[in-house]
Amino acid sequence: MPCGYHISIDDGLITVTGSGHVSVLQAIALGQALLADTEFDGRVPQLVDLRGLVLPQALRETEQFREFVLGYFQPAVSASVAVVVDDSLDTRSTAALYHLICSLHQAELFDRYEHALRWLLQHEFKAPVQ
Repeated sequence: MPCGYHISIDDGLITVTGSGHVSVLQAIALGQALLADTEFDGRVPQLVDLRGLVLPQALRETEQFREFVLGYFQPAVSASVAVVVDDSLDTRSTAALYHLICSLHQAELFDRYEHALRWLLQHEFKAPVQ
């Protein structure tokens, strides 16, 4: 399966994966399924692993995805979202994804998985000093 998600309320983390050729319609359907899942909680941090992803080049399709992310996903999520990509994405796709991530107030884009995990730990799992 080129994309999927896993909700672990016990661990306090939602993981989303996507690799290979994933169409915009598949990505939107995955996002809709995640938001509709009865276990979904927008206060739970998310790690989105897109290493190995190949994005479509059609501007119309990427605009549909942008509308979904900003119109439906962002209002439903209040926790941090770490998105990991690698150098398998072409420059145009990386730039488009970066621009989209910058539009999300609670998200960051990373090129290293361990940096994304560290950022999530610092933003979501750091216990306050008492």
